[in-house]
Formats: sequence, structure tokens, C-alpha cells
Amino acid sequence: MKVLAPLLSLALLAAVAVDQGLRHQVPSGAGTYHALVREAAKTIPYQLGNWVGVDSEISRGALQILDANVALSRSYRQVGTNRAGTLLIVQCADARSLLGHYPPVCYPSQGWSQISAKPRVIEVDGVSLRATEYIFAYETLAQFTRLAVLHFTVLPDGRTAPDMEPLERVARERKTKFLGGASLQFVSDASLSEQDRDEVYGLLYQAAKAWIDAVQSGTKRAP
Repeated sequence: MKVLAPLLSLALLAAVAVDQGLRHQVPSGAGTYHALVREAAKTIPYQLGNWVGVDSEISRGALQILDANVALSRSYRQVGTNRAGTLLIVQCADARSLLGHYPPVCYPSQGWSQISAKPRVIEVDGVSLRATEYIFAYETLAQFTRLAVLHFTVLPDGRTAPDMEPLERVARERKTKFLGGASLQFVSDASLSEQDRDEVYGLLYQAAKAWIDAVQSGTKRAP
């Protein structure tokens, strides 16, 4: 038994080392895939018909926490009207980095109060987009603002999801967690009617469509 115990210990250490090696093994082609996703983000247009977009800076602290491969915040305004909407996208090379990045966490941490959350299905260009729409409020003595935030995730295997659960499964799988995933938010004025908000969401989806397609191609490009 005195000889057997050290041998068993060595075997266990070897098994742990192999397991850790497998956990950190990045699929071949992952780097090329993430580079493609970065390039696709550059094609997101600044103008869609009479809607014009302007970028907003994302804090360095948020970028460091997320370790994002792509992070973009672009606000669009319709010329001649007060209608506006913001496209916020984050894609990380490691799916685990995104697990805490979704509206019920991000907005309250910045002082917003969550009013509601409900599932929504938005029809855009023949695509049924399943998402979750959140309503947030921000109130001070000087102002009262309400935002509608349509949130969904995009996975490297071609799926989209209205919540974070599928992304959590991707983060646990050795073959997919280093292909990452994406979180998208379409932000509009909550005082708009549901129909008007859906039009804004549709416009933002069209702006991001080619980039979403690139994110969904992960398992095809890095099997």
C-alpha cells in the first residue's frame, strides 16, 4: 500500500492535468473566426434610409471586464423626427465572459429600475426573432426616463435565444466555449407604442444582420 498510494496520486495528478489541458484547448480556426467577426462589425452601416447613426464610447472598465472581441454602441436617429434607437452589441471570444452581461444586471448597476420583462417575437425580413423586452426607468428630481430594451443572444452554432441559458451551455462545452457568443440590445423610447418600437427594433436588426450572420457561422468555420 505504501507503493500504491504514490502511484495513485500520480495517476490522479495526470488525469487532472489532461482535463485542464482539454478545457483550455482552443479549436483550430477559432482565431480566424473571431477576426472575421471583428471585420464584419466594420460593415455595420452608419446610415439606413433616413436614419443616421453616431457611435458612443464604451467605458474602458466595461471592456476590460468583458474582454470583448467586438463591442459597439451606435445610436440612430430618424432625420426630421424625434424617433431614435440604439444598437448595442458585445461579442466575446470566451463565452464565460458574457454570462453576467445582460440587462437585468447592467442597467440596475447604473441606477435604472427594472419595471417589467416579457418575451417578445419580432418578425423581420421573414425571420422570427425571439427576444426579451425589458422596461427600465430612471428617476431624479430633474428627470424621469423610461427605456425599452430588446435583448437576445447569438450563438456560434447558428442559434439565437431570448435569454442567457443557451450561452451558459456553450460556456460549459469544451468545443464551443472558446468560440464565444454575442449579446445584443436594441434600445428605444419606452413611451413609443409597441408597434413603433417594433419598427425601431426591425431597423436595428437590419443594421446588424450581416454581423449576426458572421457570429452564427462559428461552428462551421472552427469545427
